[in-house]
Amino acid sequence: MIRNLALNRALFIVVGVLALVAAVVGVLDPGMYDPVVAAQIMPGVFTQDLLVIAATLLMIVLALSLRQDDYRRIIMISGVLGFLFYAYGIYAIEQVYTALYVLYLAVLASSFYVLAHSLASLNAPVVEKLTLPPLLRYGASGYGCLIAILFNFIWISQLIPLLREGDRIEYTFSVYIIDLAFIMPAFVIASILAIRKRALGLVGLPALFFLGVGILSPLALAELLKPLRYGVPTNPGELWLYGVLSLVFLVLGMAYLVTLRPSPLTGE
Repeated sequence: MIRNLALNRALFIVVGVLALVAAVVGVLDPGMYDPVVAAQIMPGVFTQDLLVIAATLLMIVLALSLRQDDYRRIIMISGVLGFLFYAYGIYAIEQVYTALYVLYLAVLASSFYVLAHSLASLNAPVVEKLTLPPLLRYGASGYGCLIAILFNFIWISQLIPLLREGDRIEYTFSVYIIDLAFIMPAFVIASILAIRKRALGLVGLPALFFLGVGILSPLALAELLKPLRYGVPTNPGELWLYGVLSLVFLVLGMAYLVTLRPSPLTGE
């Protein structure tokens, strides 16, 4: 299923440890963000660090128990790597210049290259023998394309006034860059490849669903923590939007893991 198992396992663990250190320090000393992060987005920074801790611990455990033919663990690890690329891409682009900024860059770079290496290490003929119920394959692929269309429309519609007026925003502009340049094209490409039963689609699309959980669930959790930790009222619309989308991504990702299996004709 994946070649160079020992090397990939070691790389997964190294990335996980680097991100775990960065996130643990952020949770233990959230005040280090105060000089470089606006107060209104601190809830999201704190909850993102919390989820990075959970995700990296999960990835390390999965990597330690990873077997040659364990496609389910490979999918979940790929999703975590994608989430780390997104999370630390935000910190890098937004100039979160804490004492750990170089570590953020290390996580960003290593998560990208390790993910690329692991996907290149897939034994494509073996992966492509896995089967998935057609309804789920087409439905999940359609949802992936819908997400790309939806967020491209939302983000571009928000960019148009800035482009028209020659204006700029101080925070969260990294989301436009990462989503429009990387994540939304990846959803379309993976969805098409999944329909065609190609290895990168069969692994990449559910991994993107787990990435979606990683991106959106901290935002939903942040809305819950705002009145408790920061004395700021919850935004019900954002809570429901992020919460529902996170849940849908989680359900689709788990459905993939449960129903994706070796072909009964080959037993491979």
